[in-house]
Amino acid sequence: MRPFHNPAPLALASAAFLFASLVSQSAQAGISVTQSTSSTVLGGALQGSGLTINSSTVTNGAAAQFGTYSGFNGSVITLGNGVVLSSGNVKDTEHPIPGDVLSTEEGSGGTSEYNAYGAANVTNFTAGFDVAALRVDFTLPTASAVAFSFVFGSMEYPDFVDDFTDAFMTFLDGTSASNQIVFDATGHPVQVGSSFASSLTTADTSTAFTSPQGLIGVLTTTTGTLAAGDHTLYFEVGDVNDQELDSAVYLTNLHASDAGGTGPITTSPVPEPSGYALLMAGLLAVGVGLRRRQSR
Repeated sequence: MRPFHNPAPLALASAAFLFASLVSQSAQAGISVTQSTSSTVLGGALQGSGLTINSSTVTNGAAAQFGTYSGFNGSVITLGNGVVLSSGNVKDTEHPIPGDVLSTEEGSGGTSEYNAYGAANVTNFTAGFDVAALRVDFTLPTASAVAFSFVFGSMEYPDFVDDFTDAFMTFLDGTSASNQIVFDATGHPVQVGSSFASSLTTADTSTAFTSPQGLIGVLTTTTGTLAAGDHTLYFEVGDVNDQELDSAVYLTNLHASDAGGTGPITTSPVPEPSGYALLMAGLLAVGVGLRRRQSR
C-alpha cells in the first residue's frame, strides 16, 4: 500500500504565500508621475488606436499641473497609463498621504469656457481657479466615434462637497456649452458633490485621493460619430470658488470607436477581479480540492 500523503500543509502554505504576496503588492501600490508639458510626451501617453494625435498643447495653467502617470493598478481601481492634469502639482498626487491634504495655489484662473459652463451647470459655481487645460488635436482616417477613459479625484471631499465643487470638463470641436461631452454615471457634469454621491470610492490607495478623500470610479466617454478629418478636444480640470484643496483627472486611451451614436455617452467598464477576489477564489479552490482528496 502506498503511504498516504496529506496535501493540506503544502496547499495551505501556498495559499498563505499568495495572500502575503497580494498584501505586499497592495501595500506598495502607488502611481508614478512625471511632470511634462511636451506635446510629444503627452500625446504619446494618450494615444490609442484608430486615430492620430497631432499635438497636445497646454492652453491654461502652470507646467507643474501637467504630466504622465503609470502604475494605476490598485486593488479597487485599475486604469491604463496616460496623462494627469491637476489644479495643483501633479507630482503631489503620486502616493497616499494619510492625515494630510494637497493644496497648491498655482495662480492661474479659469478659462472662459470653464467659467461659462460651470456657471450654468456646476453646483454653486462662482468662478474657476487653477484650471489646467490641455488641447489635443487629432485626425480620424475614417468617420467614427472616439472614446477615452478617466478617473477624477478631489481633496474637497468629504468636507466641502457643496461650496467648493471642483469639476472636470471636456469640450469637443468648440468651447460652447453644447460642446461639453463628459458626464458622470448619472448624467451630471463631473464635479465634487453629485458625481461623488453616485460613484465614490475612498478605498483605492494608488493616489493621494484615498480615505478620507476620494475618487469616482473609472468612466468611459464615447462621442457620437465624427466625420473623417481633424478634430480637437479640450480637457480641463480646476478648483471651484477658491484656489485651495486640489483636484485631478487621470486620462487614458484616446481611441477611435465603432460604438458611436447620436451623442456622447458615459459608461462604467466591467471591473476586473481584484487581488482579494482572486485570493478568495484560490482559497476556495484549495478547499474543494482537499475535500475531494480526503473523501476518496
